[in-house]
Amino acid sequence: MPPVLRLMVEPHTGGTYAQFLRLARAAEDADYDAFFRSDHLYFDADPPRPALEAWTTLAALARDTARIRLGTLVTPATFRHPSVLAREVATVDELSGGRLEIGMGTGWYDIEHTTLGIPFPPQRERTEMLEEAVEVVRLLWSGKRVSFAGRHHRLDSAVALPRPVQDPFPLIVGGHGGPRSVALAARHASEYNTTSIDPAGAAETYRKAREACERAGRDPDTLRLSWMGTVLVAPDQNTLRHRAERMAAWTGSPGEDADQLIAAISARSVVGVHEQAAERLREYAGAGAQRIYARIWDLDDVDQVAEIQGSVLAAV
Repeated sequence: MPPVLRLMVEPHTGGTYAQFLRLARAAEDADYDAFFRSDHLYFDADPPRPALEAWTTLAALARDTARIRLGTLVTPATFRHPSVLAREVATVDELSGGRLEIGMGTGWYDIEHTTLGIPFPPQRERTEMLEEAVEVVRLLWSGKRVSFAGRHHRLDSAVALPRPVQDPFPLIVGGHGGPRSVALAARHASEYNTTSIDPAGAAETYRKAREACERAGRDPDTLRLSWMGTVLVAPDQNTLRHRAERMAAWTGSPGEDADQLIAAISARSVVGVHEQAAERLREYAGAGAQRIYARIWDLDDVDQVAEIQGSVLAAV
């Protein structure tokens, strides 16, 4: 059975709401399961690029789309207090009629923190913040009074209403199989996502996630497994090179040699003409990926959105 296909974009590299909406509606028309975006506030580029904020953008998409699911990969625990995030998520879930999901992570891009004055503690502390944040939002989504005393967050008989429309609410935790990330997913997540890794690495990561579930007394089959990475496909090599050039412009490397870029990303991505890309997706599905988050960089390439679903996934 082929994996479920979701579209993923990185709006911090530029783009307007009109472009995001066009892609989301194209994905909806092409029968993608979901439209996801990263949650970044700044991209270090010269000249600077616009970076629309994630949750206000998702709120607008919730009203401007009809069926497709929406979400983030991932929202850093460093950006928002979990009490505020829990309320934002519940609000957008209601606006969308129960079509929202959230991926939560530690945050990694130090430059966007330091330039904007957001604290960026060491990795171990950010992991602690994430673990507490996941627990806090889960408790608040219950609608009950919550008291919580952690190292980074404290709540005193807090209530967060309304609750999300969905119960339980879909929560995604990501990583590469590290012991703390898989343990956190086993305790609280509905999905474990790994990013920009080859099929063999994905298979090993999924093995660790399933073992964490077993240690926690959870049925491993209840934790969905997914992969997110660049998908760059085309019907022929000339079109593939053209799209690689366009991708280089969006990622901040205009003029980069197309063939070199394709070679550089191929090991950890889905890249090639349609037949090659379909075979690569089979490898990820064979590794255990039940969902594929197809990340595209060119926010104007609506044609590729249709091709990924209609010509590539269909061949899987």
